[in-house]
Amino acid sequence: MRPRSLRLFEKKKGIYISPENILAILLAALIFLIYYLIESYEFNFDGWETIILIIVIIYIIGLLISNFSKYEKEIGQYCGKLTFWQDRIQIDNNNFSLEVIKKVDFVQAYDIKGRFVSPMVVFSPHLSNGLDNKFVLIFKNGEKLKYNFLQTESEKLEYFDEILIHYYKNGIIGWLQLLDILDIQDYNKIQEFKKEIAAANTRCS
Repeated sequence: MRPRSLRLFEKKKGIYISPENILAILLAALIFLIYYLIESYEFNFDGWETIILIIVIIYIIGLLISNFSKYEKEIGQYCGKLTFWQDRIQIDNNNFSLEVIKKVDFVQAYDIKGRFVSPMVVFSPHLSNGLDNKFVLIFKNGEKLKYNFLQTESEKLEYFDEILIHYYKNGIIGWLQLLDILDIQDYNKIQEFKKEIAAANTRCS
């Protein structure tokens, strides 16, 4: 049973606004100010307000179009690897035996890099960075470790079936979460999966 790994990521706290979005906001505010001055104080900009309006509209449309092919910013830093071994779980250079682990809880495990995150017309990038995945390692002494992790089309939990089934047999992953991670939803497939696990247990006993 070969080990499987995912990259860990530590997100930076706070709200991030990209320079492109800041510029779009400032330009929109400028247009509002110009037309407010025209309507309220009868300022005369000699037609420049129309030129500025056209420039702002072109910029905003270009920004919206470009966001369809852009990835979300990685706000934070990578901090090592999460490696699943047969007898332990390794977080960067720290190894934790399965014997001291109570539960591995994948709070979120749906995000894949390149996934289309928003069909709406918004100013943020439409392609996911694959980092909105969270797991909690819960120890028998009550301690917890929480991390975000990266999933890509070639490296995602769904492909780690062998090691995850092994963890299920050891009682540190729940049945429903296992089905969810492996994307087994059809009733008949669930029954077949149960039989496969039972047959494997019989061979090992």
